[in-house]
This record gives sequence, structure tokens and C-alpha cells, in this order.
Amino acid sequence: MGRLFGTFGVRGIVNEKITPEFALKLGMAFGTMLRREGREKPLVVVGRDTRVSGEMLKDAFVSGLLSTGCDVVDVGTAPTPAIQFATDRFNADGGAVITASHNPPEYNGIKLLEPNGMGLKKEREAVVEEVFFREDFERAGWDGIGDLRKENVIPAYIEAIKSRVDVEAIKRRRPFVVVDTSNGAGSLTLPYLLRELGCKVVSVNAHPDGHFPARKPEPNEENLREFMEIVKALGADFGVAQDGDADRAVFIDENGRFVQGDRTFALVADAVLRERGGLLVTTVATSSLLDDVAKRNNARIMRTKVGDLIVARALLENNGTIGGEENGGVIFPDFVLGRDGAMTTAKVVEIFAKSGKKFSELIDGLPRYYQFKTKREVEGDRKGIVERVAELARERGYTVDTTDGSKILFPDGWVLVRASGTEPIIRVFSEAKEEGKAREYLELGLKLLEEAMGP
Repeated sequence: MGRLFGTFGVRGIVNEKITPEFALKLGMAFGTMLRREGREKPLVVVGRDTRVSGEMLKDAFVSGLLSTGCDVVDVGTAPTPAIQFATDRFNADGGAVITASHNPPEYNGIKLLEPNGMGLKKEREAVVEEVFFREDFERAGWDGIGDLRKENVIPAYIEAIKSRVDVEAIKRRRPFVVVDTSNGAGSLTLPYLLRELGCKVVSVNAHPDGHFPARKPEPNEENLREFMEIVKALGADFGVAQDGDADRAVFIDENGRFVQGDRTFALVADAVLRERGGLLVTTVATSSLLDDVAKRNNARIMRTKVGDLIVARALLENNGTIGGEENGGVIFPDFVLGRDGAMTTAKVVEIFAKSGKKFSELIDGLPRYYQFKTKREVEGDRKGIVERVAELARERGYTVDTTDGSKILFPDGWVLVRASGTEPIIRVFSEAKEEGKAREYLELGLKLLEEAMGP
């Protein structure tokens, strides 16, 4: 038996790993599992991002579902969180998103969803994999083939977000926001949502185009340098950029300064926990700033392995209030059980509107931590190398957290050495309250990594 799924779904290069035949078989395997779970006519919601291969793969996947006797709601091109929202709101038996998120345009992938919109549980993924590799499919009779209908979920998704923020407060301040949706699925939602919230909006790269002609879909500082200049030049209150499937939101302040994702997450979490308290869930790779936010709101904090699906599951199982990661992904579990770039943006706009402050003042008002991030290309047993890092650190008397990778803890900071789940690399992150200490911890992590790799 082989493995299909990574941290969340499966992805690869189109017409190499991710082919129409692959999508067809995966649709049949997913539909077969749903049928064997006792559902007579399972209902599945399916949508895609803007990639040029999206329609081809979606149609093949849907054909597989229909052939097993599943009914399908095709929501077309939409952000991943909107498709998750639709899966839950249509009371579907499952869902699927054809997307490769922030990967380059030659990639695509398929994410399978639970009825509540969260990513498919590991034990159910294993069932789908077994059916897929054995090609042990349920095939409906000619009169049992599923029905297909198409729905536009975006208006309902936008209205649902609007109902969760103070629209009147936003309209009174009328923030000036510049939006860069990277020619992705967010082009169909975020500019319109912000306008309806009462913002003055200027959009760039907002025509859907799966070639991603303007910039790479990953909304990191390197890819957003032109956008940062645009935000400053236009005199906007702030800018917001998204990845290809719009489940993340990354912000630029009025001075054209890139804002690290965990600082935006902290800003949102602080506001939500102040209102409701409860549990904040994040990963071992996220800033200690989130511990500060939890503490000052008398809230609890839980740290998990890296991955938005892992955070979402922890939120669901522990009745968490809010969750997120350091990459601009925030999860509002009572809305969508996954990262949601549009909901995050709406909440940030509300916080800004009510504060009366500049965006930079809100960000700079948070406790200050210094971070450094680097990576090394590593072939071979990356997991074993990272475990060796933990052994070496303990031999030197350091405290090590092995929740995900090897995280060496200090009174004023930490360094994390962790193997990527999707690339042949090992990442090294460090953080401290003083810049010099953060650099020192990064160097320690790199030194231990080199030693663990051997000569």
C-alpha cells in the first residue's frame, strides 16, 4: 500500500503526479468510502482555485464522485475557506478543494474535507488510500449515478463574514486598504468584502489568472516588495496580500513595512480573547508573543505540531476560541474550521477602525520579539537528523521540546530545528527579546544541525 496524503491533502506537478486519471481515481475512492459508510446518496461540495489546471482536475474528480453515486454541488472558483464554509452550510457529507495553495503555477492538488469543513481525519484518509490503491471502487448502476448542480457560495460567504464584525464602526472610519490577491481565488471575494464593509479599496493583481503573472503566490516579504511600495506610495492605512487559495492574509503597514504573520495573529487573538477568553491554539513555530497575549487575557494556550489542519483539530477537540500560525493563517473555529484570509482581514479592519490609531501603532504596541529564519537543503533521513539535534542539545544540558522537530528552550527565547513536511529541507527558526540573542540562538541551531548531519 502506498501513501497519498501529506499534512493536508495531496499535491504535485500537474500532468506528472497530479493527472486527470489521478483525480478521477481519487474522486471514486472518496465516493466509495462515503457510500460504504452507509450513506445512500452522499452529497459532496467541490470547488477550486484559479490555477489553469483547476477545471480539468475538478471535472475529473467530480466524474469519479458521480460514478460512485454521490451527488455533487460544484461551487466553482472560490477561496478554500469559502468551500469549507459551503461544505458545512450545505450539510454535505464531505467536500473537496482543488488547490495547491501557495505553490507555483505548475502545481495543483486536492484537499478532502469532513462534513464540518475541516480537513479529512487521518483514519479516513487511510481508508481512501486503501480503496485508491486497490482500485476497489463502488460503481453505481446507470440509474444510480449522482446528480450535479452548481451554486455560487461567495455572496453567502461574504454576508456571513459581515455579520461577525462591527460594520458601522468600520464605515465611520472608512479605512483605506490596498489589496493584492495574487490573481488567485481571493480576487473574487476580498476586494468586494472590503468595499461592502465600508472601506476605500484599491486592488492590484485582482484579476483571476492561474499563471500568477504578477508575483509568486506565496505572500512573503520577498514576493511583496513592489506591493509594499504601492501601499506606502498611495498613502493607504494598510495593505493586505493573500496566497493563491486565499486562506491566509499578510499585512503591510502605512509605512510600507512588512508585518510578520504571528504579530497580526497576536493582534486578532488579543481582541477575540478579550471578548471571550478561553483557549488559544498555535504551533511550536509561532512567536512567544502569543503566550503574552494569552496571559494578559487570562486565557490558556496550547501548542501543536506545525500545520493548519492540526491546529483546527485541536481547536475542535478542545473547544478552542481561536487558533493560527506564524504564516498569516488565523482560524476562527466557530466560523470555518480552517485558515480564513477574508475573515482575518475583516477582523483586522474592525480592530483598526475601533482603535483610532495608525496601523503601525497597533502593531508596535505589541511586545517586541526578534526572529530569524533560515533553511538548509538536506537529502536523506531528515527526521533522524532532527532527532540527533535533540540528543546533542540534551547532552549539552539544554531543555528540548520535541512536539514537532527539536525546539531548544531558553529563559528569553528559543530555536527550532524542524524538517519540512513537503520539501527536502530542514528549517531553523530562532526568537528572543534581544536581537543579539536571537542571532546567537540561530547560530546554535545551525551548529547543532551541522554536527547532527555529520562529516
